[in-house]
Amino acid sequence: MPPLSPQQLQDIVDRFGEDPAGWPADYRAEARELIDICAEAKAIIAQAKLLRVLLQEMGPLAPACFSDQIIALAMELDPPYDEYMSLPN
Repeated sequence: MPPLSPQQLQDIVDRFGEDPAGWPADYRAEARELIDICAEAKAIIAQAKLLRVLLQEMGPLAPACFSDQIIALAMELDPPYDEYMSLPN
């Protein structure tokens, strides 16, 4: 396996979060080494941690039923294209 790049670390963090415990085992050691030696990798982790804190400070999420209600209302007000327009597959 070639050395991990900062871009690959960013992908791992985007997919699994900033906590190495949640990363695939195949990448953990190499990612931690990269973080130890690379300023860009350290910045990726710091940014992800900050984002998590900011999201937690936003407060409680809306109940899941809200999204269903919004979609139902949107469907009533603006029917899907395929109901009045034939689109090629």
